[in-house]
Amino acid sequence: MFGPELYEEFTKVERLAEKLWITDPIVIRLWIITLFFSTPLHYHHDCSTPTPILKKKRPLYQVQNAYVTLLWKYLLHRHGYMESVQIYSNLVHVYLKMQHVGFCINLQLRTRKDLMPIHGTISKLVTLDTNQDQ
Repeated sequence: MFGPELYEEFTKVERLAEKLWITDPIVIRLWIITLFFSTPLHYHHDCSTPTPILKKKRPLYQVQNAYVTLLWKYLLHRHGYMESVQIYSNLVHVYLKMQHVGFCINLQLRTRKDLMPIHGTISKLVTLDTNQDQ
């Protein structure tokens, strides 16, 4: 759907993750939870796309910090300092590569006329009101 070049980039990142990420399910779970509490998890190059800004960021940062600390302590316990640095660096490296591919996909969604309806739907999905009191 996004062309052979972008597909190749996606598969490169997938292979990189398979090569660099360890298969420890606890590490992967803690990493995913850490990313879940990132604000924002996604980014928009298009300034017209409204991404809500949290009014109370401190609790979110505290939760994210708790999971990052837990991940780091687990890595130290299981793998020692030097290997922990390498594992964490690999997690970040692959994530940044994933962000790049995600940006390229978003760019295609925003610029290709045949994909505009999909872009509109996805934009609605990611712009939830996180400040709404319930």
